[in-house]
Amino acid sequence: MFAYIKGILQEVHPQRVVLEAGGIGYEIKVAKSLVPKLPEKGNMVKIYTYFSVREDAQELYGFFDREEKAIFEKLITVSGIGPKVAMGILSALTPTQIALAIVTNDIKSLCTAPGVGKKTAQRMILELKEKIDQEALMGQVDSQLDSDFAGYQNEVIEALVALGYQPQEAKQALDSIEDKNQDVSTLIRLSLKLLDRP
Repeated sequence: MFAYIKGILQEVHPQRVVLEAGGIGYEIKVAKSLVPKLPEKGNMVKIYTYFSVREDAQELYGFFDREEKAIFEKLITVSGIGPKVAMGILSALTPTQIALAIVTNDIKSLCTAPGVGKKTAQRMILELKEKIDQEALMGQVDSQLDSDFAGYQNEVIEALVALGYQPQEAKQALDSIEDKNQDVSTLIRLSLKLLDRP
């Protein structure tokens, strides 16, 4: 019914917010993980929404982005998972972590979410594995790893510069290391060996 609501943030609670748009205050249930991403009260914010209609209640659920909303919509198709449990899962894990856990049969990670036991985790994997876009997921994981590695790279170069080497020669030494999938101290040590060669 509503793709998103853009309005003034009036109230923030641990699992719900009130957004005023067009003179109407919308109470929106949110994952705990969304709250730190919100601006200060009184500021404009855009929240993606899912409108849930049951016999006894009509509720709006809110999300930071389309990706979060999409994984929520997948989760509530699993038998035994309603909106409340799905929001609990999103409070404990990011959309990428959820998708990765499903694709890799990682029951342990899924069970860290409140309301998810072993049987529910197994059902999630069984019912959602085919619905996860694995190529897109691997792209997200790779970009996360690239960003982590970029952070490592900067740490190594900064350490080498602090030891008196020029930034350019520090970068060249690091680029020469074949296996970069190592911790920062090992990368520094290997770079120093290369830099100390005559």
